[in-house]
Amino acid sequence: MVQPETSIDIYVLVFGGALALSLLVAGIVGFLLFYQKRLSDQALKLKEMELNYQQDVVYRTLDAVEDERKRVARDLHDEVGAALSAMRLLVGQLAHKNQNKTEADDLTTRFKVVIDNTIDSVRRISNDLLPQGLEELGLTYALEGLCESAMDIADVNVELTVDHEITLPTRTNLIVYRLVQELLNNALKHADASDIRLQLHQRDNRLELLYADDGKGFDYAQAYQQRSLGLKNIETRAQMLNGTVSFETQPGQGLRVTAVIPLTTSL
Repeated sequence: MVQPETSIDIYVLVFGGALALSLLVAGIVGFLLFYQKRLSDQALKLKEMELNYQQDVVYRTLDAVEDERKRVARDLHDEVGAALSAMRLLVGQLAHKNQNKTEADDLTTRFKVVIDNTIDSVRRISNDLLPQGLEELGLTYALEGLCESAMDIADVNVELTVDHEITLPTRTNLIVYRLVQELLNNALKHADASDIRLQLHQRDNRLELLYADDGKGFDYAQAYQQRSLGLKNIETRAQMLNGTVSFETQPGQGLRVTAVIPLTTSL
C-alpha cells in the first residue's frame, strides 16, 4: 500500500528540520568553542604581557638600585677616599720634627679643613641613602631640604607647593622622595633650568605630583627610544607604587611631568 504524499512530505519536513537543527546546534557549539579558544588565547597573551611588564618593572627597579649603589660607591671613593688619603699625607708631614710652629699650625689648619669636608661628604652620602628627617618629620620637610640643597649647589630657584601635611606610608614616602630627587638631579645636570616648580596634592585616594621647569627641554620620543636613564628611573619609581607618569616637553620648551599615584593600598 502506497503512503499518501502528505505523510511523505511530513517525514521529509521533520527529517530536514531535525537535520537543520542539528547543523545549527553544531554550528553554535563550534562557534562557542572557537570563541572560547579565542578568549583563552587572548587571556594567555594578556597574562604574558602582564608578566613581561612586571618583569620589566622589576628589572628597571633593580637597575635603579644598582645605579644608586654605583653612585654611592663612586662618592665614597672620590670624596671620602681622597680625603682620607690627604689626611694620611698631612699626618705624615706633621710627624717631621724639624718643622717650625708656623708650618705646624698651617698643616693643622689644613688637616682640620680636610676633616670638616670629609664630615660634610659623609653626611651628604648618608642623607642620600636615608633622607634626613623623612621618617621623623615627614615628606614635606624632607622635600624642603632637598629643594634647598638644589638651590645651594646650582643657580636655580625651586618653588615647592604642598596643599597640606601629607601622611603616607613609609615606603611610599621614600619612593616619592626618590622620584622628586631624580627629577631635580636631571634638571641640574641636563636641563639648564633657572626656575623649577613642584606641586604635591593629596586627593582622596591618590597623590598627584606636578613638576615643571623652564629648561632647554628635549625630544621625548627620541629620548624614550634611547631608554634615557633619567626617564627610566622616574617611570620605574612611579610604577613601583602602581602609579602612572606622563612627560610633556619639546626642545626649548622646558619639561612638565605629571605623576599620579593611587593610595588605595598600603605600600
